[in-house]
Amino acid sequence: MSRQNIFEILDSAYDITREFGKIQDLFSNVVINCTNPLNYRQSSYSIENYVDTFLLHIWKQRKSFLSVEEMKNCIFATITFEDIDKIETKLKILEYFMNLIYLIESKGCTNDPINQFGKNFLFLKENINILLENLNYEQLVIKDEERVLLVLKDPAATAVAEISTEKTALAILKYNHASMKGDLEGKRNLLNSIYLEYETVLENPIENYKDFSKKATQLYNNLHIRHDNKTKENNKNLVIDVSDEELEKWYDELYQMILLATLLLDNADRTNKIKELKSKINGL
Repeated sequence: MSRQNIFEILDSAYDITREFGKIQDLFSNVVINCTNPLNYRQSSYSIENYVDTFLLHIWKQRKSFLSVEEMKNCIFATITFEDIDKIETKLKILEYFMNLIYLIESKGCTNDPINQFGKNFLFLKENINILLENLNYEQLVIKDEERVLLVLKDPAATAVAEISTEKTALAILKYNHASMKGDLEGKRNLLNSIYLEYETVLENPIENYKDFSKKATQLYNNLHIRHDNKTKENNKNLVIDVSDEELEKWYDELYQMILLATLLLDNADRTNKIKELKSKINGL
C-alpha cells in the first residue's frame, strides 16, 4: 500500500458539513473597517451591517425590504427543520452570502485607502469557492440585475454559453439553477429564449444529424413551448394528458438535445476551418 503524502491526506480530509460550518463562522466574524462618509470617522462593520448601512438602499434586488435582517428572515423562513442538512439548503445560504459579498465588492467603498477587509474576508471567499467546487456548482453573476445565482456545473452548457449571445448564455446557465426545478413556466420561457438564437441550428443540421434536429424541432412545437398545446380547443396533441412531472423531464431532455446540436455544429465549423488551414499549408 503506497504512502499518502501530506497533501493527499489534507485533500481526503475535506468534509462538506464541517466546511460549511466554517464558512458560516467566517461570514459572522468578518470585520470591515472603513471611513464612514457621514462623519469621516473610521468604523467597523460586519458584512450584513455594512450592506445595511451603505448599500441596501441602492441595490436593485432590495425589493421592498427595509433591512438585511428582514431579507434574511424571509429567505431563512423557507428552510424547514427537515431541510437543514440538505445540499439545497446549503446552496441557498451560500447564495445569500455571495450576493452580499458581490454587492460589497461591486458597489462598496473598496477604493477607500483606510478600507480593510481582513484575512477572514479573503478566507470566506476562497472557502466558498472550494466548497462550490466540491459540490460541482459555480456562480453565475448577472451584472445588469446585480445578483448572483449558483448553478450546477454542466460542461456542455458552459461550452454553448461561451459561443452564445449574452441573453441566450444567461438562459442556458439559469436553466440549471436549483430554483428552476418544478418551474415549468420558467423552463418554458428559457427554452423559448434559447430557441430564438438556435432555431437555424435545428433547421440546418449537419450531415448525419438531420433526424436528431428534426426530433428536437418537433419537441419544441409539440411540448407546449412555442405553441399552446395544452388548452387550445380541438387540440389533439397528446401533451394534454401528460403530467407536469413527465413534461418537465421532456423539457430537460430537449434542453440537452439543443446543447448537443449546437456543439455538433460548432465542432463541424471548427473541423472545416482546420481542413482549410491544412489545405493552405499543403499548398505552400
